[in-house]
Parts: sequence; C-alpha cells; structure tokens
Amino acid sequence: MRVVPQSLLLCALAAPGTIFNVAAQGEAPLMLEEVIVTAQKRTESLSDIPITVNVISGEVLGEYGGLSFTDLSSLTSGLSISGSAFDTDIATRGLGTFLNAPIAPRVTTYLDGTFIAQSRNLFSGLFDLQQLELLRGPQGTLYGKSSPAGAITIRSANPSLQQVDGYFRQTFTDQDGSNSQFGVSLPLVENQLGIRISGLYDSNENSDVHNRTLNKDVETETTAYRVVMLWEPTDAFNFRLSWHDIADDADTDPVVEGKGIDFDDRIAMADFDSTYENRAEFLILETNYTFANDWMATLSYSNQDSSIDRYFDQDATEVQAREQHVPSPTEDKMYELRLASQGNDFWDWTVGGFYSDSDSTTRVDATTYVFDARIPGTTVRADTSSIANLTSETWALFTHNSIHASENGTVTLGLRYNDVERDQEQPFATSAYLLLPTGDVLVSYSETDGVLPEVQELSHDALTGTLKYQHRLNESFMAYGSFDVGWRDGSANIAGNPEPPVFGAFDSEDSGNLELGFKWELWEGRGMFNFAAYYQIYTDFHYQAEGVAFREEGGTVALASPVVNVDEAESWGFDSDFALLVNEHWNLTAALSYNNTEFTDAEDIPCTTDDDIGQELWSFNTCDLTGERAGGLPEWSSNVATEYWGGVESISGEWYLRGLLNAESEYYSPTYREDLDNYLTMDLYVGLRSADRNWDVNLWVKNLTDESARLKDRALPDIPDYENSVMVSSPYVEILRQLPPRTLGVTFNYNFGS
Repeated sequence: MRVVPQSLLLCALAAPGTIFNVAAQGEAPLMLEEVIVTAQKRTESLSDIPITVNVISGEVLGEYGGLSFTDLSSLTSGLSISGSAFDTDIATRGLGTFLNAPIAPRVTTYLDGTFIAQSRNLFSGLFDLQQLELLRGPQGTLYGKSSPAGAITIRSANPSLQQVDGYFRQTFTDQDGSNSQFGVSLPLVENQLGIRISGLYDSNENSDVHNRTLNKDVETETTAYRVVMLWEPTDAFNFRLSWHDIADDADTDPVVEGKGIDFDDRIAMADFDSTYENRAEFLILETNYTFANDWMATLSYSNQDSSIDRYFDQDATEVQAREQHVPSPTEDKMYELRLASQGNDFWDWTVGGFYSDSDSTTRVDATTYVFDARIPGTTVRADTSSIANLTSETWALFTHNSIHASENGTVTLGLRYNDVERDQEQPFATSAYLLLPTGDVLVSYSETDGVLPEVQELSHDALTGTLKYQHRLNESFMAYGSFDVGWRDGSANIAGNPEPPVFGAFDSEDSGNLELGFKWELWEGRGMFNFAAYYQIYTDFHYQAEGVAFREEGGTVALASPVVNVDEAESWGFDSDFALLVNEHWNLTAALSYNNTEFTDAEDIPCTTDDDIGQELWSFNTCDLTGERAGGLPEWSSNVATEYWGGVESISGEWYLRGLLNAESEYYSPTYREDLDNYLTMDLYVGLRSADRNWDVNLWVKNLTDESARLKDRALPDIPDYENSVMVSSPYVEILRQLPPRTLGVTFNYNFGS
C-alpha cells in the first residue's frame, strides 16, 4: 500500500462517540467507513495497527457541540481533560500531569505534526480541524517527546486546491455564550497551491461561577486565527505551512466550598479579580519529498511563542491574605527530520532525528499578609519576588521498523535515544514589613535559592521504544501484543514562594507497559469491537504531593505542591470500544475503560497529617502511601453515543436525534486521601439538515439533568483573622474541577463550495 504524506490525509469518521457514515447506497451492503490514522507516522487503516487509538473528526466535534479542548473528555472514555487556564491536566489510563510546573507531560500533544510545548494553548478553543487521534499507552519511538501514558495528535484542515469552499458555524448558549467559527479555502494555482483562512471568536459565562465578594460573574473570551498554505507542485513534493494565533482573556476566580457554600453553588470568594491572559503564536512547517525509489524524506519545524500573564488570589477568600502575579513568556523551537521506506513487501523502516530548545523567563511576585506570634497584634506583609530562568535542549535519534514475518504476521521494533539538558534557577528575594499606623517598616530581608546549586544543571538520557507482534487470524480479526518503554525527564520545581530545599528538583521517571489486544470486524463490516488490556509499572514515579503543610520563615505554616519521586507505582486495566450500524438510519457506539493505579512502594512521601509540624524552618510531615491510589481519576469510565435520522422530502433534508451518555465512577482526592463523586450525564441534540449536509441547525442540551459532581479539590493555606490578630485555618476548600452546569444551546452551520 502506498504511503502518502500526512498533509494529504483525508480522514474518515471514527471512534466511540462518532457518527459513522453509511456506505450503503441502493443494493450496496451496509458497512462502517474505513478509519484512516497516522499513529505510526504513516497513513494506515485503524484495524491494521497494533496500537489503541481513538479518532474524532473535526466534523463530529462540531456535531457534538465541542467548543473547547475539555469537551473531548465526553467523546472518549478513559480520557480526562481539565483546566482552562494556567493549571491544566490531560490524563488517560488513570494518570496525567497537573501542568503548573516545568514538567514533561504524561500525555503529550501534537499539532500539525509538531510537539506543542505549552499544551494549555490548545485548551481555549477547537476550530476548523480535520482529525484528532488519541494514542493510548507509552509513545516511545516516533514522537518528539517520549510519553508514558499517551499522546493526542491534532491536524488542522487542509485548503482545497480545486475550488473555493468553507463553512460558517454559530453557536449561542444560555450562559451568555457566543461561539463563532469560520473557514474558507482559496485555490491560488489550481491543483497546486492554495490557502485556508479560519478563525474563532468565543465569549461566554459557561462555568456559571459568581464571585460573591465582588458581585460579578466569571467570563472568558478567546480570539484565534489560522492560515494554512499547501503547495503540491508535483506528486513527489509537498510543502505545508500553518500559522496559528491565539488570544485568551479569562476570569479565573477560584470556586470554594465551606462556610455554608456548597461546591455546586459555583461561588468564588476572592477579594480581587483573578485573571489570566494568554497570547500564543505558532509557525509550523512540514514538507515531504518522495524519491524515485519511493523513500520519503520529511522535514518539520515549528516556532512557538507564548506569553502568560496570571494574577490570582492564592488563598481564594474574601480577606487579604496571599496574592500572586506571574508573567511568563516562553519560546520553543522544534526540528525533526526522518526518512522512511514505503510499501516494501518484507521490511518497512523509518529513521530520524529530533531536536528542540526551550527558553522561558517566569517572574513571580507574591504578597503575603500574616500575624507573627512573636510580635502580637502587628500585621506583617512579606513581598517576595523571583525570576525563574529555565532553558532546555532535547535531542533524539530514532528508528521504527515493521517486519512482515509472514503473510499474516508482522513484528514492529522501535528504538529511540533521548537526551535532555536543563539549566534552571529561581533565586528568591523576600522583604518583610511591619504595617504600622505611621507607615511600613522593613524588619527583614532574605535571599533564597529556590533551586539548589547542585541541581541547577540537570542532564538526563534514556532509551525508549516498542516491540510488537500482530497477527491477522482472518480478514476480520487481528490480535496483537506489545511491550513499550516510556520515560519522562526530571526537572526543578518552580514555586511562588520559598519552599523546603528538598523540594527543589526531582529525577526522571521510567515505565514499562505490556499490552494485549485485538480488533474484530463484525457482521460483514456493520460492526467493530476493539479491546486492549495493559499492565504498566513506573519507577521513580512523578507524584505531585498536593497541599503539603510546611514551616516557613517567620514560623507560619504554608502549603506547597511539589513534584516528588515515588519509588514504584503500577497501572493496569483495559480499554474497549464498540460500533454498530443498526440499520441505514441508526448507528450506535459505546466504550468502556477500567484502570487501577496505585503506589506499590511509596514510603516517606511529603504530605499533610494530623500530627504537629516541627518548629524548625522547612519542617514538614511524611506518609507511607503504599497501597493507595496514585492518581485522582476514576477506575471506571464509559460512554454511549447514538444517532437516528429520517428524511424530510419537502425540503430535501433530514431530521435527526442524537444522544450522548457519559458515566464515571468515583474520583479521588490526593489532598485529602478520600473518594470524591461519581456521575452520570446525558446530552441530547435534535436538528434538521440538508441531505447533502450543506446546512444544519440543531438545538441541544448538555448535562440534561444538571448533575453535579466534585472531581478535584485543593487545600488552602492559613489566613489572617484581622479581628483577633491571629492566623487561622482557611474555612474553604478550593474546587479545581467539577461538572459543568446544564447548558442549553443552538448551533447553525453552513458549508459552501463542497
């Protein structure tokens, strides 16, 4: 089979939650469309690759009202995406990474073939996309960053080289929401050169959060543009250039629970506006050249500039206690060159190299108000400033080989050498003032190394890769087994205030994953069942120890959430999905995932306990977490999607009814070491569209029953009691993630030129 470049890919509809087109016309048999993926950097049928992959097309994302990156969670079981600003998390198979630190993610993201260093830039909005693929399990060979849990690849829409075409989509919601999207292709040289221009404007109050202290509702606004140029002067050469511009302005007032406030009241109590501004520009190039012997050379390059400005209330209360301002510009450059054979009878191979360099300067200005027991009745204000200078270089060499050992059996062997060099420092300067009626009096000044000198320069390297065997028992059934090695490099912890020096840095994490699975075509192509069971063991596991109480300068107690190494953790479970065309007007998909993730060797891990904290500077308590859950995600996750449609002859159209059901078992709080909530939600869509799908209008409701669930929380630090001049425990818990409220909407879509 000839392998074509990714930029030429015309994706099919696929995966749980996706509406499958019917391949039946007249007397033709009823069949699911073939699903095409690029998980192994080649265009291949999903049923032929020994990897667990879920696919969502841009069309289906629009049909299910996918307005943000977090909406992907509801279309795929076992995938959890949370956060909309600085603190973000993408997780699958029970584990993710709370990306509020310079730490390599467990689930990496790729846009138009390049690794995205700051994945939070993708959270604000999804528009004019061709296809998204979720690859589960370690990705240790072909992708720019080795990832132990999985990867998400996103491909923006290509321009048409034949005709002017495009679309316009408008959505309104009952939460003062408006989402406008467009895309238009302009062929400049027929069949050779074209551009596509697309954009997004979104403004909403979809979180339904109200700041009671300031008497205001939380709002978000996103403006984004994209230009894609595609040049194909010959069959052997193509050149694709995409430019992405993203601007986010959001209120991030933290939701709290306590003092008579329940989490599903969606109340914030912060005494000033917590805001988040993000500006990002990506330039991504990909070019392919096919030699006369059918070898293909691929060069990709990206330049990623982003700037985050975050001003937030650390204590999340109505009193003046802790506040922080964090402006953080970053620049990342990525290069990849690979050479691959195509369509060989015995051995298909890929060799290549990857290089990236990253540079960020994060300034942290923090202000803390406390009562010092040594000076009764007097308020102390501590002003802390720091600049975290972080640079890193990553390079890798890799090879990926598929050996067709027999007519029905294929061995895949991939190997990658990874090398990461990091330079990182964060010196703190803290000035403490007594606040007196006559004015502020400086009483102390101190300087602290946030990153100890011995770990300011880190070097990590590792071998990762894959060994797979797949065997096709017959035309409809393929089974496979694989062993994959994942890895993440270590780094320094970057904090807003000085923390215990032992929290300064953490070592790299290794993992090995054993997976057995099959892909089974049912009922002569009308159905498909995919299943994979896995067992993964982690060494020096990266664990974010949430809300660790420690003794800071001045004798007060503060909270830290450092990443620390845990000796060993394991993760095991299964992923499964099923699709069926019941008849020519009705389709059904379902997915079920189970994951059990726990610590198997986790002694002396920093934590908060009921025991008193030592009086010495930087004292904190530890726990033995062996046998406890290593992540906060649910063990069970499932979804069911279905659509039924019929004809409306008078307008040459179709009516349809679409439903999406999601259910998950209890989430877990690492902060409080207790179960949180489970949930069951239903989304319904009813609409009318033309038979040729050129126009579509639908009314929808998400979370029909207005189900509420607390999914992630965080402890808050002590705050000053100004009336009694003492420090007291916070009366609140911060709610980091909960189910979105019931949302009603209407979407209009018009396609032209196709």
